[in-house]
Parts: sequence; structure tokens; C-alpha cells
Amino acid sequence: MSTSIGLNELLRDPPRRPRFRRGLAASVVLMLGVTGISASVAATKVTETNKFQLEAVGPVNSKYGFPAWYEDKTGTRVELCDDGRNPLCGLAPEEGFDPEQPLVLPREGVAGNFPHEIFYMLAGSELDLPGGGSAVLTLGLEAAFGNEVADGEQMVFARQRLVVKDGPANSTLSFPHPYGTIEVDTDAEGNAKLVEDISPAVGNFNTPLGSNLGPFLKWDTGAPEGYLGNPDVPHRIVGGLRTTFSVSGTNAATGAPVSASTDQFTVQGKIATNTGVKAEHAVVNDGYLDVFATSRGDVLEVEGQNIATTPMEKAPGNSELAYARVKVDGAAPSEVTVRNLTDDPQSTSTVSVTDVSVATGATYDGTKLTVTAKAAPGSAPKITGITGFDGSMVAGADNTHEGTFETVAPPVNVTVSTSATSKVTVPVVVTGGDPSPSGLAPIPESPDGGPVTEVEGGNGAGGTPAADTEKPTAAIAELTASVARGIATELDGGIGSTDNVGVVKYEWSQVSGPEVAFDKKDVVKPRVTVPFFTTTSATAPAPLDADPVLQLVVTDAAGNRSDPATITLKSDDVVTVDAASRHRVGKEIRLSGTAVVPGAPTLLNPSSSVNIYNTSSGTPVKIASVPVDTLGNWEYRAKPGSGQRVSSIHVQSTRGGEARGVVGTG
Repeated sequence: MSTSIGLNELLRDPPRRPRFRRGLAASVVLMLGVTGISASVAATKVTETNKFQLEAVGPVNSKYGFPAWYEDKTGTRVELCDDGRNPLCGLAPEEGFDPEQPLVLPREGVAGNFPHEIFYMLAGSELDLPGGGSAVLTLGLEAAFGNEVADGEQMVFARQRLVVKDGPANSTLSFPHPYGTIEVDTDAEGNAKLVEDISPAVGNFNTPLGSNLGPFLKWDTGAPEGYLGNPDVPHRIVGGLRTTFSVSGTNAATGAPVSASTDQFTVQGKIATNTGVKAEHAVVNDGYLDVFATSRGDVLEVEGQNIATTPMEKAPGNSELAYARVKVDGAAPSEVTVRNLTDDPQSTSTVSVTDVSVATGATYDGTKLTVTAKAAPGSAPKITGITGFDGSMVAGADNTHEGTFETVAPPVNVTVSTSATSKVTVPVVVTGGDPSPSGLAPIPESPDGGPVTEVEGGNGAGGTPAADTEKPTAAIAELTASVARGIATELDGGIGSTDNVGVVKYEWSQVSGPEVAFDKKDVVKPRVTVPFFTTTSATAPAPLDADPVLQLVVTDAAGNRSDPATITLKSDDVVTVDAASRHRVGKEIRLSGTAVVPGAPTLLNPSSSVNIYNTSSGTPVKIASVPVDTLGNWEYRAKPGSGQRVSSIHVQSTRGGEARGVVGTG
């Protein structure tokens, strides 16, 4: 015998308002007891996963800061069910939220009215266990907040939760359900619990696509128009691997089989009618503002300070491309908002305005890289982000600028910028050049001739050879670039040495500096790895360390040892803090800069990261850790950011460099 309960009842244990720490791993499995849980829960786990995952996520709606929709592999899209007065949305009253009033996200100067959690899809079922007790299953795609209901704390995660109460004690039970199978070991009271959330990380809206959830569960027949089902009415469902929730196993105390099944589920979810919108790019060009966006909506408009609200034009057919050209009189806005008027509530997307428009782009003719850009009058664009290809550009007529570089190896992309937010990145187009020279033909392998003994001195007729007392010379080839920490670098102890034809032994060792890892210490060309300077988990700046110093000693066939040869591994990258970094208290903080290993490619694996510390009050306080992109740039943004003014920062890279910078109020 099985029963089903409403979704509001499913959510009563544990209470609503989940809290998650920032940066949790992509898959978090919590095996927690209800009461008196024992160590037997170690076997509680997901034993069957679901390959029919979600397909796509829509653009973020700036009204609430959550994606406009999620789509499964059947093409079904769901959006947030945000009407508290609609019982099909299942929004319950809680402290700080009145479902009878419109949803308002708390922002500066605006009192909010928003729940701690709101769902794209939520389904549940309850199973009566033979001999007493119950098992409650909850499956959902949930929009929530990392620490508090506030802009900048939004996250979306997929959840599967199983709670067993008062079932067979100390028993192993298997629970197949629509999205997989969960196996639990109950404790002495017959309780067990598993919760899997993927991925409770702020702003990480794509990782739920890799969860066990999908396709969306919905009533097999008779669902209310525009909804997956009614959350207060148990019903048969379709979707997923199976349409039932069941249990199998053996009661450890009695030896009796444990078997039950139900096909009754409560389902909540609103089928998406919204299409969303994404503002892709906005650039000032010759007194006009060109705005690019994508959306399936048919009625879009762009708005911003000092410009007229302007409808956007859509490309014909099923294209999602939208465009508007707006006359700019006076100062151009720093950002514009694109609004999808066909959505309810209206979807919006905001993008920063750049005053750099690449004209002919970046071309390479085999010997010379040429970068041409066009910028607003008075702007001074420069090429940034790539060591060896950065610097100011020469101004020409009609606000055009050009930079040229002689090189045999051009970069993949070039970024031209006038500020931290006003930038354009374009691919390098190869227009000519001779083919690269072919490599040398392989040398045929000769048979092994066996050992060769060379004798000097003596009488030429088998007399005693003269002793060799001349020392061999150890030498290490210089490195042409800095060593990238965390990546193996090959050293060469055979170039430049003298009398090394007879060297029979190589001995590498370390003299000073952070301890490096050798793959081998007795070869002519060992590979060494310098450790990372710091980690993203660090909570305080690391003390500076010296560059590692290594040495090589060689021994010849006569047993003569060389004097040591040393090499210093330049291992720190170069870190900068952009002068455009700023913090407007209560509104936004934007910090940016670069971190590049001199002479090394910017595409490093593993990539670099930087730790940012607030030094405004003297004692460094960590703000964040952010990755360095493939162009060597790093950036941190947060709204509203710290409530205390950040006026100076200290930045340390995992690859050894550091920089200090002043943060403006701009």
C-alpha cells in the first residue's frame, strides 16, 4: 500500500531556506541522519545515474537574476513559477515573503519580497514501507540564494533527496525512481537520508545540465494548461527512466523481503512562454550606438541614459538575431538594457558599452601582424593581454588606430581596449606567408656496436695507459623563458659542456629555493616542476620566496668529477592591477588586471588564478580568488560588493607574481 502527499508537506523536513557556502563542488552528496544515525550510512549512495539530462539553459533575466528557462531533451521548457497567488506555483508564505504581493528582488533602496527558494520543476512521492515506516522522494530544479536573498547571490541547482523514517532497522534498501536508483543503509531506528545537490554555486547556471535530472516529469494526461501538473494532486507521470518510485531489499531483523511501489507523484512546474533575451554587444561608432542581441522574442527594445528608447529589428525567418542603431547626442551611456516586451514578466539583459569598434580587425601576412581599430573621438585604444603584442596604437585619420608587430608566431586573438570594460576581441586572420620549412629527415638506426674503450699513453703494445686526471666540465643550457610553476620544464646538461664525450654520470640536485620535483636526477635532460606559489584556498597572502637554484655535477669514465654548474629558474609571473579598477560602495566592485608568465604562452594547463586581498585597513582581508583567462587577463565583479570602501588591493598569483593597486570610486 502506498500514499502520496502534497509538495508543501515534502518541504517541511528539513525546513525551507537552505543555506550553501560559495564555491561548493559541482556534486555534493550529504548523507545525514534524521536522528540517531549510525556509521552504517557509509553505504548510502546513488547506484544508478540518469543519462537523459537537461539540454539547455536560457539567458539570464536581469529582473530576478535567474535564467529565463531550462529545456530538456524532449524540447520542453520550464520557467520560474513566480505567482504566489497561483496554487499551481506552490509558493508558501515565510518570513520576509508575502505570496499575495508581487515578487520584488531586494536591491539598493528597494524593499524586497522574494522567497528563499522558487522552482522550475518540483516533484515528489511517498512510499509506505512493509512493516511500517515511510520513504519520501523529492526531485527538483531549484532557484535559490547562496547566503541571503539578494542580487548577486542567485544560484540554480538540481536536487534528488530521499528520506527514510521508521523503516526496517540496520537494513540495505534500494529505491529506483524516475531519475535513477538510490541505495541506503538504515540505522538502528530504521532511518536514513541522502541529499544530492548539483551545483549549489552562486551564478553557476550551467552545471544543473549535467545532473541526474531530466526530462521534466509531468502528468501522463490531463495536466492544467501550461503546467506540468498540480502540486496538490497525486497523479501518474511520464518522463525519466521509469514512472514509479519503489523499494526492494531484505529486513535484516526478520529476513522478510521489503518490496513496495507507487506510480503517484505530485508535480509542480510552469511550461515556459517566455523566450528571454541576451544583450550581446554595444559599441559607439561615429555618433551612433550599435546594439546586438539574441532572442526568440519578436518585440525587443533597447534603452539607456541619454538615448531614446528604440525598437530592435529581427532577422527574417527563425533567426534569433536582433539589431538596433541609435543616434547618440552627447555622452554615450556606460551600459544599455535590452528588453523583451513579449515576456511576462518582461525579460531584460544589460551590457556595457564599448567605444572601440574593430574595422579591418587583425591580420597576419606571414611576417607582420597588423591590428586596426576605430574608436570614439578622444579615445586612445591599445592592444592588451598578450605579452609581446601589447602597447599603444598609432592614431590615423577618421579616428582609426593601427599597431604592427614583426613576428613568426602570431597570437590566436587580439584584444583592443580603452578601459577595463571597453574592449573588443577579434581573431587573427592569416592573409599570406610562405609554408613553414620541413623538418629534417629521420636518421636511420644503426646496429649497436658494443662498448668502445679509448686508451691514451702506454707503449702502444698493451702497456699501462696514462691516468686521466683532467676534470670534465658541467654546463647547463640557459632557458629562453620563465618557468611556469606547476608545469614540467626540461633542462639540458649536455649543451656547452667540454670533455663530456666520456661523461658516464649526471647528478642533479637543488641548492636553494622552494623544493622542485625532478622526474629523474641522473639523466642529461631531466624534467623539473616548480611548485605553485599559493593556492586559491589561501586566506592570507603568502610570504615571498626565492627562485629555485639547481646544480649539476658530471663524472667521466675515469671517475673525475666536475665542479658544480648552477641554474636559477625564473619562476614568477608578472601581475598587474588595472588603473580602471573601482568600487562604488553599495553598488558594484570591479577589479581587473593581468597575470602573464614572461616568454611563455598564455594558454597554460593548469591555468593560473589570482587571490585578491583588501588592504584598505592595513590587515589584508581576502576578497576572492578568480581564474586568469587564456589572454592573461583576470577580473572580479560583484554587486553590490563589500559594504566597506575598498581603496587598495594586494593581488597574488598562484604562479608567484604579485601586485598592489589603488581602487578608484569611478
